[in-house]
Amino acid sequence: MTDIEVRLLRYFCAVYEERSFTRAARRLTMAQPPLSQAIATLERDLDVVLFERSTRHVLPTPAGRQLYEEAKVLLRRADQIPDLVRRAQDHPRRPLRIGAVSSTFTALLPLLLPTLEDFDVIVTDMGSEQQARALDRGDLDLALLRTWKDPDHNQMTFLDEALYIALPRDHPLADSEEMDLPQLRGEGVILFERARAPVAFDAIASVFSDAGVSPRPTAHVTSEQAMLGLVAAGLGFAVVTEVVAMSPWPGTKMVPLKGGGRTSPLCARVQREDPFALLPRLESIRPTVEQMLLRSRGGAS
Repeated sequence: MTDIEVRLLRYFCAVYEERSFTRAARRLTMAQPPLSQAIATLERDLDVVLFERSTRHVLPTPAGRQLYEEAKVLLRRADQIPDLVRRAQDHPRRPLRIGAVSSTFTALLPLLLPTLEDFDVIVTDMGSEQQARALDRGDLDLALLRTWKDPDHNQMTFLDEALYIALPRDHPLADSEEMDLPQLRGEGVILFERARAPVAFDAIASVFSDAGVSPRPTAHVTSEQAMLGLVAAGLGFAVVTEVVAMSPWPGTKMVPLKGGGRTSPLCARVQREDPFALLPRLESIRPTVEQMLLRSRGGAS
């Protein structure tokens, strides 16, 4: 197998994001012919076609889309190396690499981080599938993700979160005590982009399927912040987890999904031996998080 240069991955990501060799070359401050040659070298090394090229567009192939997700993780890790080395020299504490879905950033991480003061913590916002792969590669020490039990890792279900419907504040049903999806049949819905968050996308899709409702997507996003911003703008509604619903967002109203039977598990996954004893630290803050959720129920807005 050919070793892949970090430089080639940077070039590839620039072309992927710009969808143009000309714009990517300008962004990289280089001429276009060497950039085209570098991408051709990468394709030859990997024995795949990464882009469909024409005189009018440059579009990634399925192989290109898969490589992009992995390349972004590898480049992020490469960019962290100088800082990791300096930290090791200046502060000889063990680095702790945490991956987390974005919904944990407002409620869970602020409680967890103070329990990790004996580490140099590096947190990366990552989708659940990305975290699972990174943990398998040894690139993460702790993954906070939405998934099910994995027998190859040590894992705990930290929370089973209820689901809420996020509505524009001026929606006619915004003052409902609870509601179900058939009440919103035909209205626009804001969903996660499946390529970025397949676990979240599939979980929400199953909620619609169980309710016998076909979603009418008006946007696909990569974060809860973008999702709630579009809800507030009146583009549609969204199905969100309880931790998201407990954090106020201007212009939205959170209404519990009727029934309460559907939940979204938030899991903490570590290497099998949990070498840094991270799961007990999470257990220590679980009662506080659960109390926060209890206080928010019935008053989410």
